[in-house]
Amino acid sequence: MSNNAEQLPRRYPGLKPFERSQSGVFYGRMEDIQRLANLIVRERLVVMFAKSGIGKTSLLQAGVAPELEKQGFAPLFLRLDNTTIPLNDHVRTVLGKHPFVGQTDSRDAAHTMNPTLWENIKRLDFDLDGMPATPVLLLDQFEEVFTLAHSDSSRKQFLADLADLANEAMPEAVRYDLLQRFQSGEAGLTSELMQWWEKQPELRVVISIRSDFLHLLDDISPLIPNILRNRYQLQPLNRRQAQAAIEAPAAAAGAWASPTFGYHPESMAEILDFLAGRSDRDVQTAGEALPTLRQRDEIEAFNLQILCQHIEEKIIAENQPAGFLVGSTYYDGHAGLDREIRDFYQKQLQNLPETYARRTGRRIDDPAMFIRTARCLIEESLVTPVGRRCSMVDDFLTNTWSVNHDFLDTLVETRLLRKELRLDDYYYEISHDTLLPAIITSRDTRRNMEQADREKAELEQRLLEEAKRREATEAQIRDLSERRRLARRVAVWSVASLILTLIFAVWFGWNWVHTLHSDMRQASRNAADELYNAAVPALEELASNPFKSWVLSQGIPPADPERELGITRRFQQLHHSIVQENLFLGDSLFFKDEYALALHHYYLSLDSLKAYDSLNHIVELRIKPNRIRVDQAHITEWKRTLLLRSQSTLKTMISQFSIRQRMYETFYEAGAWNQALYNLQIMQQLLPEQADDLDILQSAVNLNQNPKTFVQNAMEDCRQKLARRGIR
Repeated sequence: MSNNAEQLPRRYPGLKPFERSQSGVFYGRMEDIQRLANLIVRERLVVMFAKSGIGKTSLLQAGVAPELEKQGFAPLFLRLDNTTIPLNDHVRTVLGKHPFVGQTDSRDAAHTMNPTLWENIKRLDFDLDGMPATPVLLLDQFEEVFTLAHSDSSRKQFLADLADLANEAMPEAVRYDLLQRFQSGEAGLTSELMQWWEKQPELRVVISIRSDFLHLLDDISPLIPNILRNRYQLQPLNRRQAQAAIEAPAAAAGAWASPTFGYHPESMAEILDFLAGRSDRDVQTAGEALPTLRQRDEIEAFNLQILCQHIEEKIIAENQPAGFLVGSTYYDGHAGLDREIRDFYQKQLQNLPETYARRTGRRIDDPAMFIRTARCLIEESLVTPVGRRCSMVDDFLTNTWSVNHDFLDTLVETRLLRKELRLDDYYYEISHDTLLPAIITSRDTRRNMEQADREKAELEQRLLEEAKRREATEAQIRDLSERRRLARRVAVWSVASLILTLIFAVWFGWNWVHTLHSDMRQASRNAADELYNAAVPALEELASNPFKSWVLSQGIPPADPERELGITRRFQQLHHSIVQENLFLGDSLFFKDEYALALHHYYLSLDSLKAYDSLNHIVELRIKPNRIRVDQAHITEWKRTLLLRSQSTLKTMISQFSIRQRMYETFYEAGAWNQALYNLQIMQQLLPEQADDLDILQSAVNLNQNPKTFVQNAMEDCRQKLARRGIR
C-alpha cells in the first residue's frame, strides 16, 4: 500500500458515523433524507427515533444537513455528552464557535442576566454563504441528557429552555423582567423594543433518540405537549437501499484511497442475502416468492460497513486497477463474508493494547495477558450460559477482572462494548448481536484449550506421582531382597520377615476396605451437597464392581451402592429440571423481556422443587442407616431463590404493564389507534397465567375488571375504530 493511500479517505467509513464531508459517498437513504428534511422545514419540532446502530447520526450529518443547506437552513449539530459543565453552557459554547453563527444582536443588551437559550438564539444571526439562514438545532443522541451524569438542576433548566424554544413561548424570567421595567417607567423601553422582544426566534429543533429511550420524551410531554406529534422512525436498510449503499460509493469519483470499482451482479445478490441473514437454502426454497421475500429483508449498516470496508482494504492492498469488478471468489463467497464478520472480533482484540496505549499514554508490558483479560471479561461476564448477551455494572467488572475504567472505555472505543448509565451506575454490554456468534465460538475454543491444558497438567502430575510410587515400590523390593538375604543367614530374621509380611497384608486389606467405605461416605456427602456430577460417577464406579459392592454390603453399617446410585440419579434428574430446564431458561427469557414465559418456567421449577423436597423426605424416612438425602438448607435456599425471582418477574411484568397501559391511554386519547393497539398487544404478552397473579396485577394497576378481559375489550375497541377509518 502506498503512503498516499494511507493518507486518503476511504469510501466506506466502517463503524464510525458518516461525517458532513462524506456526503458524497452516503447512499441508500435518499427517501429518508427527503422526507425528514421536508418534515423539518415544515415543522418547528421533529423527533427522529430508531434502534441503536441503524444510522441516525450518519443520516443527519451526511444526508439531511446538506439537503437543509440547499433550502437555506443552517444545521447546527449538538451532542450533549459534556457532563463537566451545565447543559445550557455547553450549548452556548458550541453556538459561539459555530461557523454558521454571525453577528450578535446587541439591542437591550444591558439588561441581559445569564440569558436563557431562547434569548441566546434570538440574539444570534445565522448565515449560510453570506445569506441569512434559519438555524436547525440537531440534538443528536438526545438520550444522553437522561443517561449521562448531568446534574438534575442542569437537566431541568435545559429542558425548560428547550420547551420555550419548541413551544414558541417567551421565558417567564424575560417576561417578568420586561414587566418590572415597564411598570417602573424605564425610558429606554420603547414600543419598538417591546415588539422586538415579543417576536419569537425563527428556528427548527430536531431530536434524535434511540427507540428504547423514546418513553423519556413522553415523560417531558408536560413541558412540551406536542413533542411526539411530528416524529420520524428510521428503519433498517432494505435490499434496494443497501445495494445503493454498497455500489454507489465504489463508483464515486474523487480523491479516495481506492480506485473506482464495482460488484458482479451475482456477488451483489450474495452479499445482500448474507447481510439479510438468509442462507442459500432459504433462497432456493423461496421459489416464486423470492422477490417478495427480498423486499421484506432488513439489513443493518453495522455489518454492511464491516464487509464493504474489508473489500475496499483488500483492493487497496492488492493495487487493483480502476474498474475492477468484485466477484464472489474475490472475498471467498459466503464463507469469506461469514469469516470477516467473525474475524472482526479477533481483530479488535488484537488492536486493544495499541488503542489503550494511545488513549492513556501508558505502555502495556504484557499485551498477550491484556488481550486475554479482555477476552475473558467479554466471554465469561457478558454472555449468559445459554448464549445470550447480558449487561453488567462497572463495579462488578472492575472487581472481578482487576481492571480499571480506562480498560473498559477502551473496549467501548473499539466498538466491542457499549456503555450506558442506569440508576447512577454505568452498565456495559456487547455492542451488537452480530458479534455474539464470534464471541461464543471464541469462548468455546478458549475453554476447550484451557480444559486440554488442565488435562495435560493433571496427566503429567499423575505420571510424576506414578513414577514416585514406582521408585518407592522398587525401593521396597530392594529392601525385601536385602531382608531375604539376611533371613537366609539368620533363621530368626526369616521368622521376623514372615511376621512383618503378614502384618503388612492385614494392614493393606484393612486400609483398602476403609478406603471403600470412605468413598461411599464421600459420595453420600456429595449427594447431600447436590454435587451430583461428583456423587453419581463415584457410585457408578462402586456399583459396577461386584467385589467392592459385596465388601460394602458386609460392612458395619452395610451399604448398597447400586440402590443408592438409583436414588441419587432420581435426585439428579429433579435437580436438573429445577436448575437447567427451568431456572436458567427462565433467566434467559427474563433478559429477553419475555416475562410471562420466564414466570411460567419459574413456577415449573417450583413444582419440580416440591417433588425434590418430597423425595428427600421419603428417603429420610425409608432408607436407613446409609440414606441418600439432600441437606434441607439447600432446598430452602432454592425455594427462596425461586420465590424471589418469580416475585421479581411478576413485579417487572406489573411495572411494564403499567407503563404500556399509560402509553396506551395516551395514544388512545390522541386517537392514535395503531399505537394504542400496539401497546395493548405488548400488554397481552405481559399477562401472567396464574389466576392469583392476575388478581395481583388487577389490584396493582387499579383495574375494575380482570386484566385479560380489559386487554381483550380494549383491543377489540381499537380494531373497531381502525376499521371505521378503513385501516386493518
